[in-house]
Amino acid sequence: MPIKITEIQSKSLAARTGLKAGDTILSINDKAINDFLDLQYHGSDDVLKISLKNDENRKRIVILEQDWQTPLGIIPEPHKCRTCVNNCIFCFVDQMRPDFRPTLYIKDDDYRLSFVYGNFITLTNLTGKDFRRIIEQRISPLYISVHTTNPILHQKMLRYKHDFDIRQRLIELSENGIELHTQIVVVPGWNDGDELLKTLDDLTSRPIEALSVGIVPVGITKFRNSLSIIKPVNKSQAKKLLEISANYPFIYCSDEIYILAEKEIPAAEFYDDYPQLENGIGMMRLFWENWRENKNKFIKAIKKYENKLVLITGNLAQNEIKKLSAEINEILPQKTRVQAIKNNFFGESVTVTGLLTARDIFSQVELDPDETIVLSGNLFNEDGLSLDNVDLAGFKANFKRDILLIDEEFAGWQFE
Repeated sequence: MPIKITEIQSKSLAARTGLKAGDTILSINDKAINDFLDLQYHGSDDVLKISLKNDENRKRIVILEQDWQTPLGIIPEPHKCRTCVNNCIFCFVDQMRPDFRPTLYIKDDDYRLSFVYGNFITLTNLTGKDFRRIIEQRISPLYISVHTTNPILHQKMLRYKHDFDIRQRLIELSENGIELHTQIVVVPGWNDGDELLKTLDDLTSRPIEALSVGIVPVGITKFRNSLSIIKPVNKSQAKKLLEISANYPFIYCSDEIYILAEKEIPAAEFYDDYPQLENGIGMMRLFWENWRENKNKFIKAIKKYENKLVLITGNLAQNEIKKLSAEINEILPQKTRVQAIKNNFFGESVTVTGLLTARDIFSQVELDPDETIVLSGNLFNEDGLSLDNVDLAGFKANFKRDILLIDEEFAGWQFE
């Protein structure tokens, strides 16, 4: 579908040429413009012949010549995300309570957002035209949820109804120069063992040779009514995953797997450039690297603050956060303590800090008069809301005092 212009930046090439908010771009240099990536790709030529129509459906053509100093200045309407056509046996969205904000139930499976933001996609909702466009426009790298390269098992796990061969699609993309970051959500009894070995062999050898392969354990909440019965990864299985992954290049297990196996998180060098940080892979190591870099500044900042600090964490990271607390207390005695929050909302098997809700924190934390809670920034979305729609003001109102918010890179903190 053609895209509509919502804004023209002042002093831009588009403003000089008479483009207006409300205009719809039909094509650039006779190439159809269907989304923001088309606009970026086809709008990069030296001379642009832009075919437009206005709100009254009157068409016109504008010729625009780039000077490569002045911005083009076209702001298109917000992108409509393409959603998932699968019904995966392990889908986390299907395990959510029905009373969250609507955006949490969107099953994003959009290759354009994969390219721009690193979102993982399955490829199962793409047409032949989509694949040709990815190759033509070099939309690379892409982040692909593979899970298994066995096409029969792949269909059973993702439960789509059409013919689709994930391995052949990955080969097609790789042979045409599209780089791939991939992930495997391990579901015990389904895609582990020999199936996992086969998948890793496929992903790390020609012709695919993925840039990275992330291995993460399946997430299970208590809201699995009428869903397939699956089991979480246990300690012995986590150890086996680490043993298997050690035999391949560019394979990274999530921090959760190391903690489940009671193994040390690898050194920073192991993670290269942290290609799958958003997947919970290397996050704890980067946390410690950022702490070492910012420790002195942080100690200096909290030394001036009279209250003691209560560090809030999920159960998964509590031992690491206790180490952090101990380091602080060596310099500032009894300045901090750690409170691990049990996830009653999703179920005790969900242990990561980023999936804690305000209601669980409120119900489990009791502060002394001289204490302040410390929250990680990853408890909140870009709008500053927790999973259950509580902002920092709500936390302050509940605890009747300031809140110390720390960003996930440990490079910034502020009392709110």
